[in-house]
Amino acid sequence: MKKLFVILFFACALAFSAKAQLAFKPGWNLTFQGGVNYTSSEFWKIDDWHHFTSDAQIAVGYKFSPWFGLRGAWSGPVGSFPNNEGKEIGMMHYAQLGLDAVLDIANMFRYNPKRFLNPYLFLGGAGNYRFETTDTKAFFGPALRAGLGFAIRLDDVAKIVLELQENAHGDKFNTLVDKEILGGKWDDNIAGLIGLQFDLSSGKRPSIVDPGYGVVPVAAAADAEAARLAAERAAAERAAAERAAAERAAAEAAARAAQQRPAATPAPAPAAPASITENVYFDLNKSVLKADQQSKINNLVSFLKQNPNATVTISGYADKATGTASRNMTLSEQRANVVKKALTDAGIAASRITTGYFGDTQQVSTVPEMNRVAICVTK
Repeated sequence: MKKLFVILFFACALAFSAKAQLAFKPGWNLTFQGGVNYTSSEFWKIDDWHHFTSDAQIAVGYKFSPWFGLRGAWSGPVGSFPNNEGKEIGMMHYAQLGLDAVLDIANMFRYNPKRFLNPYLFLGGAGNYRFETTDTKAFFGPALRAGLGFAIRLDDVAKIVLELQENAHGDKFNTLVDKEILGGKWDDNIAGLIGLQFDLSSGKRPSIVDPGYGVVPVAAAADAEAARLAAERAAAERAAAERAAAERAAAEAAARAAQQRPAATPAPAPAAPASITENVYFDLNKSVLKADQQSKINNLVSFLKQNPNATVTISGYADKATGTASRNMTLSEQRANVVKKALTDAGIAASRITTGYFGDTQQVSTVPEMNRVAICVTK
């Protein structure tokens, strides 16, 4: 029991330091579960199926963040107790009302509303009322609750919820002997439950943060991403057209100059640019080279082949607004190496390429998307 409390404490501490990739809106949920429970006693061993009784739970919860929520839960209604000094097993009715803190383990590291399986931990307290029987009197006492659960996503509204609970009661829960709940002995009521959870706020919850940190619905986010890609392609086409126009103008100027010189004097070739810079952009949390960025790789390869003494420095970056510092450092390294591999695959010697990576320690732009980049500078 003490080990479980320690695990829950460190999980909570980790949760406060975690970042969510996607936007989240708080909301309510409702859970219905049924199953079985086993109540321990110093008078018996786990050797008879009569020790197991039916159990049910109804819970109303509220998620304050992707990883933390509170829930109020009612559970019961049947338990077992030893009568006649353990020679027979008696049945009793009880009702327990508890308040739990719920920690979503997966969402501590990265919030994903479409994740299929979300494990969670919970820890709380409860008040327990045992109804009077022919062998025992009515009794009300405190309880401690802890456990592990798994939420299996069916759709945006419904989840299948499996849960294993430990409910620690004073000895008087199922016997006539009463001791303090943390005094060395208690009655363990262990329950296994399965049921359905309904997200009462699913229709109100957004999914992605836009470049200005405002919330964008899923469909609008897809449209925004398509528009962004189209704008980037248009910008690349404009840049290519401007380069072609500049080259044509330079060629025309050279031709005019040649006509004005004596025939024996050859026209000098247009001077090659001293260096070029290409910004290769990547998608959120990705290090895969996109098709619409290939023209930038081709431009670098062309320049390096035309200038055999030139070298290129590739610097990888990541968006500070998303992800953890360690993940962003790895991501920026991967982005720089992906561009390096594309150049070496095109025939550029690795000795002419220098790579560096800065994670989110440096931001080249105030727009998050512009920081998901590998900047390539030749010299």
